[in-house]
Amino acid sequence: MPVVLAIAGLAVAGWRAPREGPARFALRPPAEARAAAAHGDNGRPVELPATVPSAHASTLAECAGGDLLAAWFAGTREGARDVDIHMARLSGGRVIDHWVALTRAQLADATHRTVRKLGNPVLWVSDDGAVHLFVTSVGVGGWSGSGITHLRSADGGRTWTDARRLVLAPFLDLGTLVRTPPVPLEDGTVLLPCYREFIHKHGLAVRVHADGRVVDVSPMPSTWRSLQPAVAATSAVEAVAVLRCADASLRRVLRTGTGDGGGTWHAAFSTDVPNPDSGVALVRLDDGSLLMAANPAERGRAQLALMRSTDGGVTWAAAADVEHGEDGAEFSYPTLIVARDGTVHLSYTLRRQSIRVRSWSQAELGANAAAKGTTP
Repeated sequence: MPVVLAIAGLAVAGWRAPREGPARFALRPPAEARAAAAHGDNGRPVELPATVPSAHASTLAECAGGDLLAAWFAGTREGARDVDIHMARLSGGRVIDHWVALTRAQLADATHRTVRKLGNPVLWVSDDGAVHLFVTSVGVGGWSGSGITHLRSADGGRTWTDARRLVLAPFLDLGTLVRTPPVPLEDGTVLLPCYREFIHKHGLAVRVHADGRVVDVSPMPSTWRSLQPAVAATSAVEAVAVLRCADASLRRVLRTGTGDGGGTWHAAFSTDVPNPDSGVALVRLDDGSLLMAANPAERGRAQLALMRSTDGGVTWAAAADVEHGEDGAEFSYPTLIVARDGTVHLSYTLRRQSIRVRSWSQAELGANAAAKGTTP
């Protein structure tokens, strides 16, 4: 049996869906060319409603009118049967609505599958205003038995239709999860960062249609066990990904890249940024630099920081100290997006009890980075 599993694992790791053709990333123009001027709240926190004991793994997306949508999973604890996907709408720096967007029973009915637990929602708003949800669910076992489902909403995340399971392997399609926002492509598809926890942990770049059909699956090779890639496009065909490293022997953020629209990725290498097996987030700023959120410590998640890179993610300088608590505190699983007006929005888990959102202008982050200097 171990030999069979090993062969199956190699086959799954090496499998690729057929490609439709080269992909090109849809880069937004700088903020100066957009309708509104960039503005921020200098990191002022907005607390999302905490109606149950535990909350984790938030995601953000911008609506057509500029409001923010946030989603996260919440319940008694991670993996509990009462965990649901919660959503909130933010406008003008405050929460204007909150609701339970998806339950286990609703997802089971939509997919005609057994759903034991939910986790790791990811939001995307397409050009037609539809809200797309990629959600991780488990039918059997733990997270190594998970899969990803795509759903679509025409009413801002209140109800969901067109549920489709993402098929990312020809057989033993298990242990695939999603965590960070997709990157839009010029043809209307998106590059969705995913990862596999079945047999061997590694990142995946998945090209997906707006109806949930998988176009292409590209592995992100790594010597180390790696997961939860976050991707930012740097040109029409180039992108950088940073990944969480799950090896205790290397407590560092990993970096990889593509030069062909996500079709292939070079072997990941270690950066100098400490990371205690924790999630990271990544976006491209208007000046071409990269902004990353991470827990820059050898152990623990008591510090959450923003870092900026001007050399494509090879080296990093401090941009903002977001949270710094006592030993045992947790500020984790960040998500970053850049709004149409240039504002940078960050959401993250607060002590596994609630979700917090902060916002900055790019000028604020650039000035801080210049003043603070080198990698923390």
